[in-house]
Amino acid sequence: MIQRERGAPEAKRAAILEAAEKLFSQYGYRRTSIDDIARAAEIAKGTVYLSFKSKEEIFRALCENLAERVVTDARAAATLEAPLESRLAAILEAKFGLYFELVKRSPHAAELMDSKNRLSADVFTPSDKKYARILRETIAGAMTRGELDGAACGIDGAALADLLMASAGGIEKSVTQPALFHRRLRELARMACSALAPRTSSAAAK
Repeated sequence: MIQRERGAPEAKRAAILEAAEKLFSQYGYRRTSIDDIARAAEIAKGTVYLSFKSKEEIFRALCENLAERVVTDARAAATLEAPLESRLAAILEAKFGLYFELVKRSPHAAELMDSKNRLSADVFTPSDKKYARILRETIAGAMTRGELDGAACGIDGAALADLLMASAGGIEKSVTQPALFHRRLRELARMACSALAPRTSSAAAK
């Protein structure tokens, strides 16, 4: 405890956020108090208030970190040296897979989602737009390079990206088993690539 009390403000802030994330997942937002967070972070309650004014501010900070992580991971996934199917699956995992692991697996998922929408909806709006743009640009680039043939189905990159996000969101609401959820995301990416795979001239002639 002494080491954390004397540590840099950044280290204290990180310890607070780490503790809060675990407690929110285990007990929900409402049942978690500043006292609980301070105790789990092994710092004094007053020290918590030096970094955050309230529990709501801690929750918003966690949401900001999460939103930033989604965009960062999606950008990294889009530039992978891998087949398009793998890149699309990784981009879907960057958002939907991460949310599933952090929120949906919690016994307090409904409350956490309600708290997210009530306290931090504005935090996710900009990152959601950035994420959508990354996915759309990845698909548009694949169509330009001939990796996907959108014309065959009469669909453009933006529409396909929207369909993938809507489908991933639907899977998130209907699947509770982690292994199955992640498999469904991979299958969704595979299905999109297979359905829009460029046809050979002989296949087109048929």
